[in-house]
Amino acid sequence: MRSPYLVACLALVLWPLFASAEHAQIDLKLIRLAEDSSKEEEVTTASADQEPPAGGRNPRPLGKVKVGEALALQFFLTNTYPHGVKKDVTVRYYVVREEKRGQKSVPDLKEGVVTEGAFQMNFKPGCRVGARVTFRIRKPGIYLLRTETLNTDSDHEHFAAIDVQAGKVP
Repeated sequence: MRSPYLVACLALVLWPLFASAEHAQIDLKLIRLAEDSSKEEEVTTASADQEPPAGGRNPRPLGKVKVGEALALQFFLTNTYPHGVKKDVTVRYYVVREEKRGQKSVPDLKEGVVTEGAFQMNFKPGCRVGARVTFRIRKPGIYLLRTETLNTDSDHEHFAAIDVQAGKVP
């Protein structure tokens, strides 16, 4: 007799944890490219997180690279919102210098940007989009590689991020 009551109470308590609709799945990769473009090596990957809280819920993976080496950021974003079209969503990606690894705030995109881009589109349910951008980090330091959604008409935005440590060439 208590079992159905207990299950009903648990369902009511846990429902808010599972009811928040996720709108995007993001798969982000940092890739090391051979100088002759014959090979590539996946340095690290990250999956979708969300804000709030600032900086997301998950710790960012760290990719270690050498200053000046050929790199690529690659992402695929899939709209997982099943209830209609998300209009005028912006997808933005960038690599920018940050003060320290894992910092919660996004650095100012007016300084220290290595590469950046954005596009705006309507996302139908199941829509998938991606990009691959090559770049080089010219100065040693810690950088944030991030892909994010903006203007989803939601109470939160999705992103995937990687901290990149660029070291001096030996």
